[in-house]
Amino acid sequence: MTGKETAAPLTDEGYARTFARLVANTTVYDDMASISRKFILENNFDKEPVKMLSIGAGRGQFETRLVREQGLKLEYIYAIEPNTVHVPLLETELKSLGAQYDIDMSLFNKEFEFDEKYGSPLFDFILLSHCLYGFEDPFGAVSHAIKFLKPRGKIIIFNVGESACSEVYTYMINRSDPNIFSNSLTHANHALTAPKIASFIRVKHPELIVSVLDYITYIGIDEFVRDEDGSGNDEVVSFFLQAEYLDLSEEARKYVKEIVIKNCDLVDDKYILKHACAGIVVSLSREE
Repeated sequence: MTGKETAAPLTDEGYARTFARLVANTTVYDDMASISRKFILENNFDKEPVKMLSIGAGRGQFETRLVREQGLKLEYIYAIEPNTVHVPLLETELKSLGAQYDIDMSLFNKEFEFDEKYGSPLFDFILLSHCLYGFEDPFGAVSHAIKFLKPRGKIIIFNVGESACSEVYTYMINRSDPNIFSNSLTHANHALTAPKIASFIRVKHPELIVSVLDYITYIGIDEFVRDEDGSGNDEVVSFFLQAEYLDLSEEARKYVKEIVIKNCDLVDDKYILKHACAGIVVSLSREE
């Protein structure tokens, strides 16, 4: 029933507000840190100095955790982050690590090239952490990132899996006027899931080794579930939708809430949302 919903995409303020609420209520970053620790140890990134490229580095908080908590032996990091609000915070984080760093505010896409002063750099480790949702051509960006890997380098991509997040976002896309609400108009395309990314890499780059580390993270959503109209703590659901939940029609709000509840567990008398995510590890070679 395309065209029934008239809710507009989240504003910049709305995106920042709903994302902050998600971060405050999720275990996703702890789960990412656990996967990263194993990844770092398996690749001796805790012993050998690492040159790292972080694409969509945001505020740099996860990169900091990799060094301080997970033992990444960082020698140099080139951080790409086009958001002008994030960059000062990113610089503060990177400066605190004591490693060499550069920050680039360019958009990373298949046309991206390093300034000639950097030569043709190659990296041991490339990180794309929950950033591909905002790319105009995420698959092209992944293909382009591969060219900057050292022969035994590794890419790790963190991304949402098949979950309530992707389900409610796809529901919004299918029921909205594309001139009002579409992938190109939202801050993040939550229909882009880890299985789609992994499948693309395997088909487009059969020479690469791809492994997928699936995991379930949890999001506190008790207040939303228990409120009759769903208005309590609806920011997390709004972030998934990429639209304000309360701007949806009554029919859509009811349907979205049903999807959320379907994906919840009741733990210690609190509703928590099971949120599928994955770490996709890409290698150029099977060689150790």
